Amino acid sequence: MAGEVGVVPALIGKARFDPASTFAFVCGPEVMLRFTATALLGAGLPPARILFWMERNMKCVFGFCGHCQFGPDFICRDGPVLPYGRLAGRLRAREI
Repeated sequence: MAGEVGVVPALIGKARFDPASTFAFVCGPEVMLRFTATALLGAGLPPARILFWMERNMKCVFGFCGHCQFGPDFICRDGPVLPYGRLAGRLRAREI
C-alpha cells in the first residue's frame, strides 16, 4: 500500500492544494470534524469552503423525533451537509 497514513488532521499539512479554489467535505465523528476544521483553517482554507457531512442516525426524516438534533439543527431536515460556520461554535463547545 502506498501513500500517507495517519489521522486526517495530521495529514492536512502534507496535502498540496490552493485554498482559494478548494472545498473540503468532512465526515466522521464530531471530535474529528473539530480537529480537521482547525487544520484546514490553519492551512488557509476559508471557513465558507469547509462543509461537514453530519452522519447522524436519522429515524423520522422530518425532525419530529429529535434523534438527529444537533443544537437548533435537525440533521434529517436541515442537513446532512452543513457549513463550518453554522456548526463551529457547537463543535468547539463539546468535549469528548
